[in-house]
Amino acid sequence: MFGLTEEEYRKRFDGYVVTDCAVLKRGHYYFVSRNLAESERAGPTAEATVTKRLCWFFPNEPAGNRIQDMEFEGYFDLMVGASRNFEEKILCVSMNGLVTSMSAGEEDDEKPIVKGMTGPRRGAIERIRTIDGTLYAAGGDHTVCMRKGRNSWESLCLNLPKPTLADFNDVVKTNNMVFVDIDGFSANDLYAIAGAGRVWHFDGTKWSAVAYPSNMDVYSICCAGDGYVYIGAQSGSVFRGRDNEWTLLVREMLTLPFKDIVWHGGKVWLTSDYGLWNLIDGKLVEADLPSSDIKVCAGNLSVGDGEMLMAGTHGAAVHDGKEWKLIFHRLQFP
Repeated sequence: MFGLTEEEYRKRFDGYVVTDCAVLKRGHYYFVSRNLAESERAGPTAEATVTKRLCWFFPNEPAGNRIQDMEFEGYFDLMVGASRNFEEKILCVSMNGLVTSMSAGEEDDEKPIVKGMTGPRRGAIERIRTIDGTLYAAGGDHTVCMRKGRNSWESLCLNLPKPTLADFNDVVKTNNMVFVDIDGFSANDLYAIAGAGRVWHFDGTKWSAVAYPSNMDVYSICCAGDGYVYIGAQSGSVFRGRDNEWTLLVREMLTLPFKDIVWHGGKVWLTSDYGLWNLIDGKLVEADLPSSDIKVCAGNLSVGDGEMLMAGTHGAAVHDGKEWKLIFHRLQFP
């Protein structure tokens, strides 16, 4: 059996909702979730009181060892990502820079990412992303940094504008300096996005503002295997381009923007809590999925070692390069 048994589900996911996911390597899947009951009591201003949980699922391990978890208390929003180049570790990073790494089931509470105007962390961490095997973090006040090892993050803030005192009192200017996503073709070819159509490019030495043709809010980015950069904007609109040449590829009026955009199996995949789509011949098309059980797992995407993991409010599934496999669907276990 590939997917979770009811006993495995009840012990690890019952009463929690998945908020992020990551593939470390083939058959090694990780999920961050938050306690539903605590979140309802806490409200939006007390997120640190909500228990977070990291679950890891290795379906090829013997029964009893397939799924484990650990809990985090006192953490704000928690993200999970893979570091593969010089280490094989999963990292959990909080928005305020707390870091826990895991390798071979052993957890390690590392030093927080240092905060300062020269970086590595200027503001809150909004996103972590594995690019060419290296883990990057991006966030507020034009934060960009890359992992170099245990307790070590290299600042890539460099020549990115620093916030002034006046900026802190201007919501629009502040939002335009919050990097919400980052991706790249290599360490010397990165793109980061913020606010109302603010796009920056890193060439390995310095950052340059990109001549992006819209002030729509931007949410997600993918440097795809076809050589293009795809940017998910408000209401599900999608821009495609590179350097200073961009085209509005798809104009949509969806309820939610795309949270994640990834390249897998020769296709661009886009997801929100409401579904999974592909871009085919410049058009947005609902993904061809084998069942509604898979469809309801939409929300977050992670790729690694030829697999794509999808997980969200109602479940999780993985595409192994050939077919979809259901990990769990919440309504399987009412």
